[in-house]
Amino acid sequence: MTVIYLQPLNAEWKEQIEQLKRDFPGTRFVTEKHDQDSLLDAEVIVGSHVSAEQIDQAKKLKAIIVPISGITHLPLDKIISRGIRVANTHGNARYVAERAVALILAFYGKIVEYHNDLVNERWHGFWVGKGLDDTWDSIHGKRVSILGAGEIGKWLARFLSIFDVELIGYKRTPVDTVPPPFARMVYSVDEALTGADMVVIALPLTSHTRGLLGRRELEKMRGKVLVNVGRADVVDEKALYDALKEGVLTGAALDPWYTYPDGKTSGAPAHFPIHTLPNVVLSPHTAGFTAQAASENIRQANESVRRFLSQGELLYETSPADAY
Repeated sequence: MTVIYLQPLNAEWKEQIEQLKRDFPGTRFVTEKHDQDSLLDAEVIVGSHVSAEQIDQAKKLKAIIVPISGITHLPLDKIISRGIRVANTHGNARYVAERAVALILAFYGKIVEYHNDLVNERWHGFWVGKGLDDTWDSIHGKRVSILGAGEIGKWLARFLSIFDVELIGYKRTPVDTVPPPFARMVYSVDEALTGADMVVIALPLTSHTRGLLGRRELEKMRGKVLVNVGRADVVDEKALYDALKEGVLTGAALDPWYTYPDGKTSGAPAHFPIHTLPNVVLSPHTAGFTAQAASENIRQANESVRRFLSQGELLYETSPADAY
């Protein structure tokens, strides 16, 4: 068995690989000099990005392990045709959920607005004789629908439960029991949107979720708040811009975006000027990008290697046909 790492390796990677070498002395671990011969023998590839050409060269390839959650960037058609198994990692789940809570509290608490105003010596609230129409809002008692009750959604529900909100989960496939602290699980997007004060997207981008929320769905959220820590294209971009600009949505807190700077350090995050609207809290798609998340993804990726070598199993096996 040959395992090849097509991945920049820091000290944490190397330490865990050394342990794998000790535990599986009959396995060849290739961590540098990824020549054609090593790819030819590879049965497992570990790496965030694996090209179609590399898969073509790896004639014996049985499994790809990506130390991130997304797999849509992989050559999935080729992977499916070869019957190659794919595993991802969810080490960033709790940190994405934490970021979602921060965005929610920032929006309802008017953190950004009040900070910017006080920098310019402008006050709000009772100190300047303002009424309750000029203060922040608590999320206590609100109904929150979480679209995507997977790893991120479960952590988010756990974190939000302390605020005594009513938690509704949305999944495509039914579950036998509703995991606490969700009050209930629904399987229709319309049902998830109906009556929700806030809708949080924690979904991956797949053929089933692309454009899931369009003009019709956002209209059902009139007067409500949308939070997205999943993928931008789950929401139709123009519909989102129009809903925010026209006041259909009270506001939004957004981490993933529609355009990225492509190697530069500046650039608009969308084709429409969503980022210029006053009712949006912005985050540069960094929810899952923490040192803790990176460390956990490394651990989970190597755990998948361990399980595959010992049992033929993977920690988080995906469905390439569903792109997740």
